[in-house]
Amino acid sequence: MEILLIGASKGLGFQILKEAIKNEIKVNCLIRKNSKLNLESPFLKKIYGDATNIRDLENSVGNSEVIISTINVCRRNIIPWSGLTNSKTTISTFAKNTLKLSKNNINRIITISAWGVGDSIDDIPKLFKQLIKFSNLKYPYMDHNLHEKIIEKSNFNWTILRPTALTNERKYHKVVPYKDNKPKLTVGRKSLARFIIDIIEDKSYFKKKLVVSRK
Repeated sequence: MEILLIGASKGLGFQILKEAIKNEIKVNCLIRKNSKLNLESPFLKKIYGDATNIRDLENSVGNSEVIISTINVCRRNIIPWSGLTNSKTTISTFAKNTLKLSKNNINRIITISAWGVGDSIDDIPKLFKQLIKFSNLKYPYMDHNLHEKIIEKSNFNWTILRPTALTNERKYHKVVPYKDNKPKLTVGRKSLARFIIDIIEDKSYFKKKLVVSRK
């Protein structure tokens, strides 16, 4: 199997990359020129560019059958009011570009959204709702909403995951999708990465939007 991974230089994307390589999956990583990816593997190919640029995206596909994306609207730091470091439409622009890909074998896409996007907004804590409304957190949430709608209407076998708060837990924990029950407030990046790799070929997750957290 060969996949195109967007956002592999840090955080969840880096954990997905390590999990894919461990499973001997060939990975094409599209990363920004100023990003550092301190990992080498015969299963890894690094391509420098921007996922919001259609030419860069097409040049990075290779023989990939699957796209996994952790792309986001980012802030300078974790403070909710800190300034943005990229476009307010980064996620939705990438989503639109995936629909324009011409020469490829892509039939599957897994994208990372957030708990609180779409109809999951009613399930998040009230304080967090206020933070989203009155801080720069609103911009990634607005763009995730748009990106979900774009992916949902595509012809891909898509899965949109809405994880709860991401943490850097070292141990693996079981990750589960939630529908009716309230999810736990956190999920480890390492555990979520394994879950994502595990569901790549699982048809029961095709065309699904799911809130996921640690069990």
